[in-house]
Amino acid sequence: MSENFKTRTNNNTKLPTQRFYILIIACSVIIFSASLDVMLRVKDAALFNQWVDTNALVGDEAQLFSHYISIQLSVFFSKIIIPFIFGIYTYFAYTKLRINQLYVFMWTVLNLGGLAYTAVEMNISSVLYYVSIIGYVVMLITILSLVDLIRENKSK
Repeated sequence: MSENFKTRTNNNTKLPTQRFYILIIACSVIIFSASLDVMLRVKDAALFNQWVDTNALVGDEAQLFSHYISIQLSVFFSKIIIPFIFGIYTYFAYTKLRINQLYVFMWTVLNLGGLAYTAVEMNISSVLYYVSIIGYVVMLITILSLVDLIRENKSK
């Protein structure tokens, strides 16, 4: 049983340091841009008033503002959950675990979903929107570049 385990772990590839840093920096850029975006949205009274007018909401302004902040934070967490978990998993893959084609497939699909979620927002007037998309593209290209490294390691 232990020999089988050793064989399986030898088939996995160590994540190269350069690609690890590229992935972690891309995750950080996405999380940072999402954080700045939500901070700018929440602090801007004009955006809050536009939200109230667009949705024809009536009621206590403090309660409406509380709902507005809750909605913005929910959107924020849904934007950063994939890069956050990916960054943590990548750190453990770099330090303790190894990577394989399942890692590449799983995180490519999840990051494509995160990219699609960000792109559907269509906030084309914000620089932070483009920064997030660039972060996702860099992350996806780096993840897909790991396929060649994994295949090369398997052929040895």
